[in-house]
Amino acid sequence: MNIIRILIADDHALVRESIRAILANQNDMEIIATAENGVEAVELVKAINPDVVVMDISMPQMDGIHATELIRKEENPANVIILSMHINAALVKQAILMGAKGYVLKGSATEDLPMAIRAAYQEKVFLSPTIPLGFLPHN
Repeated sequence: MNIIRILIADDHALVRESIRAILANQNDMEIIATAENGVEAVELVKAINPDVVVMDISMPQMDGIHATELIRKEENPANVIILSMHINAALVKQAILMGAKGYVLKGSATEDLPMAIRAAYQEKVFLSPTIPLGFLPHN
């Protein structure tokens, strides 16, 4: 069984620890680092090459959408899942267009986050079920 190596990027320590607690019982996942902002997340992706980044949108120095765009342009890009409290059509579309493989609402993270991480690891897109599919960009 492959272990999915995860980087958590959120500016709130309580959220980072909550994500750690949610994923603690997942035998196929390991949190290898955390970041407090988008700049730090991009630097850590370059340095440690995680498989999946769980990324907040609203962070100081660089927001999660811009960080996602930069991460996806890397030579060895990690797959990014946006974890947000915002259910906003423009944000969901922008995140997916910038290369995010998922968008999970913080309110449903306990159920959705492990599934989203596994989907991203397999190059699939996952949206929390409460996000209307009309939010997806049309190609």
